[in-house]
Amino acid sequence: MTTIDTAMSRRTLLLGGAALGGLAAFGSRSSGADTAPVRFGIFGNAQKLETRGRSIARFNELHPDTPVTFEGVPSASWPDKIAAMVAGGNAPDVITLGQADLAQYAPRGALAPLDDFVPSLFRADLFDTTVLDLGRLNGRIYGVPIAVSIQGLACNMSTLQRLGIGEPPAAWSYEEFAKFCAEIHRADPQIHGSHDGAARLDAFQMYLMSQGRSLYDGKTLAVTVDDVAQWLDYWDKMRKSGGAVPADLQAQFTGTEWPNSPLVKGKAVFAPIASQDLAGGYQALTKDTLAITTPPSAGAGASPGYYPQPTSSLCLYAKSGSKEAAVKVIDWFVSDPESARILGLISGPPASRPALEAVLELEDLAPVDQRVLRYSQAALPKALPAPPPQKAGRAIEDLMRRVNEDVGFGKSSVQEAAQAFIDQGHALMRRA
Repeated sequence: MTTIDTAMSRRTLLLGGAALGGLAAFGSRSSGADTAPVRFGIFGNAQKLETRGRSIARFNELHPDTPVTFEGVPSASWPDKIAAMVAGGNAPDVITLGQADLAQYAPRGALAPLDDFVPSLFRADLFDTTVLDLGRLNGRIYGVPIAVSIQGLACNMSTLQRLGIGEPPAAWSYEEFAKFCAEIHRADPQIHGSHDGAARLDAFQMYLMSQGRSLYDGKTLAVTVDDVAQWLDYWDKMRKSGGAVPADLQAQFTGTEWPNSPLVKGKAVFAPIASQDLAGGYQALTKDTLAITTPPSAGAGASPGYYPQPTSSLCLYAKSGSKEAAVKVIDWFVSDPESARILGLISGPPASRPALEAVLELEDLAPVDQRVLRYSQAALPKALPAPPPQKAGRAIEDLMRRVNEDVGFGKSSVQEAAQAFIDQGHALMRRA
């Protein structure tokens, strides 16, 4: 992680970021400021980090007495990086966390609640209560959502047009989705219908919520071996029909290494995604036209099971020596219209009302951003309540990926893998 002075030119920053292999880091220190800079730690791909760094650079221009150092880290490296810094007591003043990580760090005392800074420094009233609740644990605000995400399906419209296959329906069942994906593979055996969705825990959770059920019951799993087996079997049959990519191709993509995704490689038409990842992850890497459409549901008239999530949340490090200044930066980043105009839809629709209004007024939104915005505005009002974050969430995600790969590579039967998920999942929940 490197800091770079904001006096450097934009071109120099971009060249420096490229030389660091995609590690974007922008920093600043006001020449006249006596205080130590606020450290702003965040993750993302190179494009997101460059854009977010410009927001912080603009904050530094406007607030020279509150210098901020931007510390940007590639997404894949962030979980280990922030864990090491928290353990070593030298984490950034502002820490960016995903929903699963928020539930791990707050109970450990690594984060300071923001309630004491409302409304003097953090304008909580600029957020809808349901949005702010996404960062609330035990009644206190530990994370401020940057943007609001909702699940969808990325769809390669160019490939569908080339194959002469019509557009996907506005709503469909899992059975209809499987048939559509198999038809794609029959039309071109070199292409599969979809990514292997079984590897995604959020997709399994949506599958359950579409049936009016839940993955968790308090601090325990609320599913049976048969529930998990049905899910794994569905995707095993999808792989065998060509409706989903084979295990070796899916194993190269665990979620954020966008160039390795079957969709970007031209090997799959659909990919389960979070809404912000269409523009921020996939579209930038392909010349094909990508759209975002509704995931399948349990049956006719049922919800797809999607629910709102923070794309990530800004949190206050409990050991920060500059808490007030750090909260001031958090408030700027997520709510100031000028910051919003810089960030655009790089993370998805902004979480605060003034930021969203500023983005909606932009006249130069890229077509892909417009598609994401239209989808999000249609889906979010119909979304189900978000399930509470789980301390063991990230470990359970890794477990789902492992047991699905065991089925895909022929190491385990569906029933054996489902039993392993239940046994190991309950153990992980108990230890959390």
